[in-house]
Amino acid sequence: MALAFAAARRAAFAPHTAVLAHGDAHAGNLLLASAEGEPRRYKFVDPEGLFIERAYDLAIPMREWGTELLEGNPLALGHRRCALLARLTGVEPEAIWQWGFIERVSTGLHLRELGWEAESREYLAVAEAWAAAEPHG
Repeated sequence: MALAFAAARRAAFAPHTAVLAHGDAHAGNLLLASAEGEPRRYKFVDPEGLFIERAYDLAIPMREWGTELLEGNPLALGHRRCALLARLTGVEPEAIWQWGFIERVSTGLHLRELGWEAESREYLAVAEAWAAAEPHG
């Protein structure tokens, strides 16, 4: 399913709508950039800098917080998260869903490759739950 989604994202790529994305927009790459007493402002650091569709950076919040997803219904909670990201950004939910699935699988497999079996299980368990259902639409 991850390979099919990757093929779909490749086919959907349109250079005229692509953006320079961070590439790894997770909380660990977010720094507080305001002084005490000022309104909170944040900056992303450690960019990978990808020329890609807008949905890609939104895959990272889909990839993160797997424990929260596994504590409930991973599919329903994943769809809710995807819908929220789509509503807040105006990005097509199917693209967010597909990138999120790709990120869950690739990160889970990479962690397993590094020997981090326990860490990989969470990523792959959510991906398995998502894959057991019909593709998001």
